[in-house]
Amino acid sequence: MTVAVLCIAAMALLIFLLGFWVSIQRGRTSVITGIQDDPTSGLNKAVRAHGNATEYVPILAVLMLYLGLQADMADWVMWSMVVAAVSRYLVVIGFLTCKTLEKPHVLKAVGALGTYLAGIAMCVAAYLTVA
Repeated sequence: MTVAVLCIAAMALLIFLLGFWVSIQRGRTSVITGIQDDPTSGLNKAVRAHGNATEYVPILAVLMLYLGLQADMADWVMWSMVVAAVSRYLVVIGFLTCKTLEKPHVLKAVGALGTYLAGIAMCVAAYLTVA
């Protein structure tokens, strides 16, 4: 359960930090609602990073919590949790460091793939607990 809680806390912290960063960017740009029409804007990057995190973190957290409560968690399940949490950070770093949102970034791609693979692995693990 410790690994699950640490991964959930790390991903929750990511969402709160990104929300704060969006607020800072809004203050800097005086854009209170919406976004600017500029794919290189720091505000746009921050909003997309925050939005992307809030799309994936909740379901990953639910899976981690459920799997963490299981008596016999296999090592591969624990590693799936770690991969998912690290992958979410890679995606965010990719969003915040890319030159433009119009082009792919290697960290976003690696992070997305890690999220998909780890998420699917945890779905399989959850299924196996009841099968």
